[in-house]
Amino acid sequence: MRPVVVPGGVPETFTDSKGREHLVYRAPLPSEGPVEAVTRSGRRVWLYMFAHFVFSWEENTHRLTIAHGTIQGPRMLLWQGIPIDEHWSAGGLSRFGRAWVGEHLAKFRA
Repeated sequence: MRPVVVPGGVPETFTDSKGREHLVYRAPLPSEGPVEAVTRSGRRVWLYMFAHFVFSWEENTHRLTIAHGTIQGPRMLLWQGIPIDEHWSAGGLSRFGRAWVGEHLAKFRA
């Protein structure tokens, strides 16, 4: 049977405990957005989800909130007041989010 490769999968060589090499494919991390929305209090906000970390950035602020979940679905608050040094924009938030997730997940790699 031929292996099924997820679209966007990245090939990697994995070496097991016996020194054998195996070709594996790393699936891409899920993402949504960025989308502009309005909060209940009427403030504009950019939302972006990458690897199920949802970044919420209100206009005219230099701090954001990070939650776990999706843009449209339920979210669990993780961190508030995270500094961001970008121009308030979709691109600024997605650049920050991807970099932040990369740094965060790197903590768990051997």
